[in-house]
Amino acid sequence: MATKLYNVGLNVDENLTFGVFRDENIPTPGDDELLIETLYSGANPADIKHSTHLGIYPTRLGYDFFGKVIKAPSGSAFHVGDSVAGYTPTGIGRPAKYGTHQSYLVCPEKMAFVVPENLPPDHAACLKVVAMTAADALYNLFKLPLPGKSTQGLPGNITGKPLLIWGASTSVGICAIQLAKASGVFPILVSASSERHALLSELGATYCFDYKSPSVIEDIKAVLKNWDFDGVPYAFDTVGSPSGVGSAQMVASCASDDAILVSVVVQKDRRFLMPLAVTDEDVTLRIPGVPHRITIPARKEDHQRALNALQWAVNNYGSQFRLVSVDVFKGRAEDALVELKILADKGRGFGKLAIMHPLQ
Repeated sequence: MATKLYNVGLNVDENLTFGVFRDENIPTPGDDELLIETLYSGANPADIKHSTHLGIYPTRLGYDFFGKVIKAPSGSAFHVGDSVAGYTPTGIGRPAKYGTHQSYLVCPEKMAFVVPENLPPDHAACLKVVAMTAADALYNLFKLPLPGKSTQGLPGNITGKPLLIWGASTSVGICAIQLAKASGVFPILVSASSERHALLSELGATYCFDYKSPSVIEDIKAVLKNWDFDGVPYAFDTVGSPSGVGSAQMVASCASDDAILVSVVVQKDRRFLMPLAVTDEDVTLRIPGVPHRITIPARKEDHQRALNALQWAVNNYGSQFRLVSVDVFKGRAEDALVELKILADKGRGFGKLAIMHPLQ
């Protein structure tokens, strides 16, 4: 007699109430989708904030994962037993099967990859959202050359033009520094707390500034003057103060008049562009202050470019690219939900969190 599978995970209901479920309802994959036993799921602020800020509910929570394939379509490039990682789709109407904070999940084949031995499972579970967000900013919004590619003859060649990454010790910032270095960007200016400066220099930062310093903007501008720039032409706010002040305001104060500005959240200052981890499908959201739903159209070529950067990061993981800190949570589902809420409300400050499955 076959053993019944049991599913434990985290969800949000139609009343925007977050909770825990325990049942025997195992997700059913569609065509070109994989059924995966979750071993680790990666925690992101978006796990909560996409429901509270962008109207994505009801659904099951989570986007990032690492696990084992237990069912694959006929003719698939994946096989039962493969160790895979990836992320899952987003947007209003997101099916519960795509939630990664549950014992079993479904992932479209195109959004998963086989995990090589050089990439630890808990790190693999936390990688794709932050790496693809950083890659979208660098290679699609700033139009940098991909890692390892020659910059000769490329439109928008920025060799010799500085890049500013504000909040570079965030997980997106950590990814952005390493990708930028691999793409030959120089100089790379970063802001972070002073205790992170040695690490950021090791990862590729050319100049580090203490964001708490009252003279930080003047200090950045003084370095830019040495390179004959009145302001930075490419600036990436990886903190994302949503009110339009704080990190975004500081970034804008360092920028040239024609700079390309990017922030990880929607800003009131419309000069800022927002990178996305998922760009190969249309995404429908409810943006605060907008009376109707909006649909962000797919950017399929951009998605492929970011995916190429991700593949470089996976291939070079542990040598030229890494997540510098990953903590692992193991325990009750209710306590895992508390961890997600803390992450969304206050952030972790540094490093990533992987949740081990099955949850109790």
